[in-house]
Amino acid sequence: MDILDNLIRLAQISGSINVQCLLQEAWYIRHEQRFAQGMVHIVSQGNGYLQMDGVEKPLRLKSGDIVFFPRSLGHSLSHRPGYHQASPPEILANGAFTLKKTGYGTPDISLFCANFSYDKNSELFNNLPEVVVLNLQEAALQPLLNILKKEALSAQLGSANITDALLSVLLTLLIRTYLKQDKAQLNGLLNGLRDKRLSNVISAVIGNPEKNWNIAALCQTAGVSRAQLMRLFSQQIGISPHGFVNHIRLQKAARLLRHSQQSILAIALNCGFQSETNFGKAFKKYYQLTPGQYRKQQPEESE
Repeated sequence: MDILDNLIRLAQISGSINVQCLLQEAWYIRHEQRFAQGMVHIVSQGNGYLQMDGVEKPLRLKSGDIVFFPRSLGHSLSHRPGYHQASPPEILANGAFTLKKTGYGTPDISLFCANFSYDKNSELFNNLPEVVVLNLQEAALQPLLNILKKEALSAQLGSANITDALLSVLLTLLIRTYLKQDKAQLNGLLNGLRDKRLSNVISAVIGNPEKNWNIAALCQTAGVSRAQLMRLFSQQIGISPHGFVNHIRLQKAARLLRHSQQSILAIALNCGFQSETNFGKAFKKYYQLTPGQYRKQQPEESE
């Protein structure tokens, strides 16, 4: 797997493209920020306005726009800037979708919305900007929208499974498209990928975090001296090489705790820790839970 595949696996994403909004006349919908959760709006028809918390100027949305909030920045959607007086939309069940509707007849705007959660320490989602705005054409997502429209027209067998699977496709395409942009605003690990020397190290560690990644091995992989390696990690990623390796090991361990039946000792050893005790201390410091507590906790129970 490549680095994006691995980062998506470590993120432990769960969720679905599960809401369709058909909005007409005067309308307003508010979304509050939620911890370790993200949201995507796909404008399939019409136009409206997006007002993001902390941003003075509203953004006009048009057909084909995709708004991706990696960390569910608080925001509102409305038919015109500054409007926030409308009654809540009518909420109906429509097969795999929850339908939010205002008015009657042809809607002024039609949206498909995805809600998803992920591991709170995800290197992928925590290092993307607060909002990414793309268009269906540049993201090559028109076929996905066509499938969503078909599933929303009438309840069909397997619709929930299809919309769940489409979320993974949607997020992968959105992130891949954004990472290719020269103007992409990236932090931490994602920023480090822009440097070829660091990219080699990041890919190697994420692919095999259990390996004995001492400073000598990291320097050899990057092709730089110890001093250069320390400087690159500090300037580009904002963490020490040892800290980076440790974080990736712990995120791999978290995934195994949730998605495997391996013992805690086996997971500790498979992720590069020398003992269950050392692993337990490091894990609790990073996740504020013991490995056993994390394993029992359901993803939706996250704060």
